Amino acid sequence: MGFVSLNCGSIRADEEFLTALVALKLDTMRGVFDYSGKGYQRTHARHDNFHLVETIDGVAYDLYLKRHWGCQIKESLKLLVTSSPFATAGRREWENTLTLEGLGIQTMQPVAFGEKKFGFFEIRSFVVTEKIPAAVPLDDYLKERFTGKIHGAALREKRSLLWDIGDLARKLHSAGLTHMDLYLNHFFVRETQSGERVLHLIDLQRVAKRWLFRRRWIVKDLAAILYSARDLGLSRTDFARIFTAYFDGTHSRKDRGLIRTALNRAGGMAARSKSRAGNQP
Repeated sequence: MGFVSLNCGSIRADEEFLTALVALKLDTMRGVFDYSGKGYQRTHARHDNFHLVETIDGVAYDLYLKRHWGCQIKESLKLLVTSSPFATAGRREWENTLTLEGLGIQTMQPVAFGEKKFGFFEIRSFVVTEKIPAAVPLDDYLKERFTGKIHGAALREKRSLLWDIGDLARKLHSAGLTHMDLYLNHFFVRETQSGERVLHLIDLQRVAKRWLFRRRWIVKDLAAILYSARDLGLSRTDFARIFTAYFDGTHSRKDRGLIRTALNRAGGMAARSKSRAGNQP
């Protein structure tokens, strides 16, 4: 993987995708933020997303473009206690992708990122990643394949995936990183040609090393896993397998306290979600 600088250094890109970026006019900051072609997915207050599926010079590309603009005060305050408090959203996702790859955590293929700043403050940024081929969200995968009683190979596959969830979270936290949105729909399952199932972690914009209240962010990550698994029919044994992998096979009294705190937080999240649903007309 070789990287090149574009647009007077404001964009960094994988040279393998340079032809596609130029053809789509995503090789300049103006081109990226003027883009209004097909593939629009959704927009939020400060960012939007596009899914670009194109064939260029006989090569098929399947890419995601995420654009950010303006300074998000609430998010900026949360990031003040991290290792990269003034990094733009696009740079954070790009650098986190490379960092996780170095930790042995599969994620997305980084294609390009760009940024424009005024002093410490973000004006605009973006990131382009390649779609994970033939991958599906883990919560959907578990729901479709492992509901009801299962035996044999299916049971072994389920146990392996549950172990991989805990193992991935352990690698992330052992490196001093927390995700902030570690829900199961941000884990994707990909089946290799040899039949092996590999977990990928996405949505890395908020991943960071947080120096203060570190236990709080770890609990938040673990509670997100538990909360998002609440409707998947997982047993106490299933959850125990996740935590056994997370603690690498050992449970101290302190570890058990962390599990209880995460379970309580996940229960509170479920109660608030149920309350909000009940208050809707």
